[in-house]
Amino acid sequence: MSKMILVSLLAAGLAASAADTAPTDCDRLAAHPEDPDRVAPPVETSDLAFDRAIAACQADVSRDPDNGRLRYQLGRLLFYANQNEAAVAEVRGAADLGYRQAQFVFGALINNRRPYAPTDPCLIEHYRRKSAMAGHQAARISYVRHTVRGKFANCRPSPDRTTLEAFLTAAENDRPDYYQRLLIEDLREQLAAAASIR
Repeated sequence: MSKMILVSLLAAGLAASAADTAPTDCDRLAAHPEDPDRVAPPVETSDLAFDRAIAACQADVSRDPDNGRLRYQLGRLLFYANQNEAAVAEVRGAADLGYRQAQFVFGALINNRRPYAPTDPCLIEHYRRKSAMAGHQAARISYVRHTVRGKFANCRPSPDRTTLEAFLTAAENDRPDYYQRLLIEDLREQLAAAASIR
């Protein structure tokens, strides 16, 4: 795949649009502020009504078990309620359903060595790459950062230079804030200097 085609795909974002999805009680009670595909106003962690929100999300997930957004939100609630095993299972389930925020967060659970999360760094690579390909801004940037720092050096297939450059270009085109722009500039320099990345 050429770099131009890859950049076009990344810029478009492969995740399904959330604009046509009616919010559920789970959405209204647990939408994450950093989820680019939330369909309801965000609820800060300090404002979560855990018992009510968990019950609503469990009910919504039972009605729609293949909804990655709902499963991600349930996982978020369970994590903050210290139900870590169930939280990891829900977030991974949402990630496997293709929900890009869940793919990004599942990578974070692994990277941060959260209880019950797997420990294989190549799983971080797998899920972060999927999230980045789907247009998740933080996934694009963190994928390149992990790569140039060698976290994915033993993963196969290993990240290639064309994909990494395309992630950075897409991130630049997605209206990054000031600090993201600085990080992207630094990552471009580090990637240029990384002779081991083909």
